[in-house]
Amino acid sequence: MAESNALAYDDVVRRLAAAIRGATLYSPGHPLVQRGVDALVGLCATLNQKSEAIVIGFIGDEVVVNAERLPKSAAALVGFARDMREREVEKITIQRGVTREELRTFIFELPDRRATLPLATRLQHKGVSHIVIGRLTIEKDDDDQGTGIVAARKIYGTAVETAEQLWQAAKSGEKPDPNAARKIIDSLAKLVGGDRTSLLALTALKKYDNYTFTHMVNVSVLSMAQARSLNMDGTLLREFGFAALMHDIGKVETPQEVLNNPGKLSKEEFEIMQRHVVDGAHILRRTPEMPALAPIVAFEHHLRQDLSGYPTNIGHRNLNLCTQIVSIADVYDALRSNRVYREGLPSDRIKSIMGKKDDPAFNQRLLRRFINLIGLYPIGTLVRLNTEQIGVVTHEHPTDPFRPQVKIVRDRDGGEMEESQLVNTWEPDGRGDFTWAVVEAVDPDAVNIDPLKYM
Repeated sequence: MAESNALAYDDVVRRLAAAIRGATLYSPGHPLVQRGVDALVGLCATLNQKSEAIVIGFIGDEVVVNAERLPKSAAALVGFARDMREREVEKITIQRGVTREELRTFIFELPDRRATLPLATRLQHKGVSHIVIGRLTIEKDDDDQGTGIVAARKIYGTAVETAEQLWQAAKSGEKPDPNAARKIIDSLAKLVGGDRTSLLALTALKKYDNYTFTHMVNVSVLSMAQARSLNMDGTLLREFGFAALMHDIGKVETPQEVLNNPGKLSKEEFEIMQRHVVDGAHILRRTPEMPALAPIVAFEHHLRQDLSGYPTNIGHRNLNLCTQIVSIADVYDALRSNRVYREGLPSDRIKSIMGKKDDPAFNQRLLRRFINLIGLYPIGTLVRLNTEQIGVVTHEHPTDPFRPQVKIVRDRDGGEMEESQLVNTWEPDGRGDFTWAVVEAVDPDAVNIDPLKYM
């Protein structure tokens, strides 16, 4: 759990417990009660900016907030958990939009042992709609497709299909369906939070037969992975993913002969290509229920930190954080992908290109974080070892990007191994020498290997 989240979660539970305790000792108008409610309102508003709801659960003597267990060291929290258990309250959900009056009503209704009606009924009668109490249950989400590479592949495939539908709708002059986009972004966001390894491995495939749509999804996934590493979650994380998914939608107006030109674009062709940022912003601004962030990112994603790039002559502005994240993901995925006119580049080459010193193209701090996130040999990369064996990267070393964990799947003669061998290239032998070392990344299509098969 990020330290900032831990402190905020601990604080909100303590303030809630103190407010409820105060309600048993003082009248509703007492200054201590008023200050306690005000502090609780402010903290809930802050937390609800990051997530749709604050879910506080009580398991035995432990308190869990938004699926994160709080330390058991505080006697006050233990006492609060026991008190809630005695009142048969196992879960308190404080939803975004909760008002001061709702919180005040809740903290006075909860400890009232003289009431004859259940607490939930009393809250409903008093108009409290943003605070829900109940029991902890383990439910299977209808949209939950599990974890692992098989589930990730299914969600990724659906996302690519959805991206194509959004693209074709915009190309035919219709408005892209935001609800369809949100549904797939929700699924991708869950995987980014729960099984990022499998999802990032899928984005590493270098197919170009449907590059436009896989690129949309890849940029969305890579952007959400970056945002998640910055402790973003909930609605904000999904809005970043949504904007990233739609960043290139303006290219529906760009002629195919320009998009797929295998040579260097002429001055006139490049001017046509540049228009897609403005076209994309117009399409997204005209689409109902489109998050405000989406047209901003579509407009800005080819601007550099010094505002060079395009569109030109836009005056002074500060690039949106989402724009800066999407720009990194956009260029990285474009460089590593096979195109009709160019083969994808290996990760080390891409990072040397993107990481040029003093390059104004990217926010350098964000770029360094991204490089650390992806690694030199991202999980799912096919690599050749110094032994001439071929394997799939299954785990990265936390400090040495040159020495990942590799599952060897082909022997030195190129034959498929009867049983794959898992090796840690960072482990020396008895003499202090390294038996295995990664020499280079290998194109899966060139050796006819599906890396995902071995993950």
